[in-house]
Amino acid sequence: MFKLPTAFAAAAAMLLAFTLPTALAQEKGAKESGAKKDALSRQDRNALQKMAQSDMAEIEAGKVAAQKGSNPEVKKYGEHMVQEHTRMLEEGSKVAKAKGVKPPAGPDKKHQSAVKKLQELSGEEFDRRYMAQMVKDHEDALELAEKTAKDAKDAEVKAHAQKGAPHIKEHLAMARKLHQSLSASAGGNAKKDAPESKRK
Repeated sequence: MFKLPTAFAAAAAMLLAFTLPTALAQEKGAKESGAKKDALSRQDRNALQKMAQSDMAEIEAGKVAAQKGSNPEVKKYGEHMVQEHTRMLEEGSKVAKAKGVKPPAGPDKKHQSAVKKLQELSGEEFDRRYMAQMVKDHEDALELAEKTAKDAKDAEVKAHAQKGAPHIKEHLAMARKLHQSLSASAGGNAKKDAPESKRK
C-alpha cells in the first residue's frame, strides 16, 4: 500500500538524476557557443582599441586647439574635432562593450607626447603645428578605418569602421585646406611644420 508511492519517488529521483546534468550541460554548451560566436579575433580587437585611441587623441588635441588657437578657424576646427570624435568614441565604446573589449585608458604614448608639445606652443606657430598634426593623424586614422572596414571579421566592427571612414575623410580634407591656408600666410616659415603626406 505504501510501496507504490515510494517506487514512483525512486523513479522520479532517478529520472531527475539523469536529466538534470544533461540539461545543465546543454545550457553550458549554449552559453559557450554564444560566447565563441561573439568573441573577436585579435585583429578586430586591436582595431577597435586603436580606433578608440585615435578618437581620444583628437579629442585631447581639439580641446587644446579650442583654447590656444590664435586663428578663429583653427579654434573652430578644434571644437569640431572634440564633438565629432566624442560621438565616434561613444559609438565605438558601445561596440567594444558588447564584444567584451576593455577600452583603452587614453591615447597612445606617441599622441600623448604630441599633445604635450602642442601645449608648449602659442600663436601662429601653434596653429600651423596643430593643423600639420591633424593632417598626419587623420591620414593614419583613415588608413586604419578603411583597412578595418575591408578586413574585419566581425560585422559590427566592420560596420563601425565603415561608418567612421567618411567622417574621417571629411576631417582630413578640412585639415589639409586649413593647413595650406596657414602655410601660404606664413610663407617659408611653414615648411618645417608641413607633414609628410601619405595621400596626394
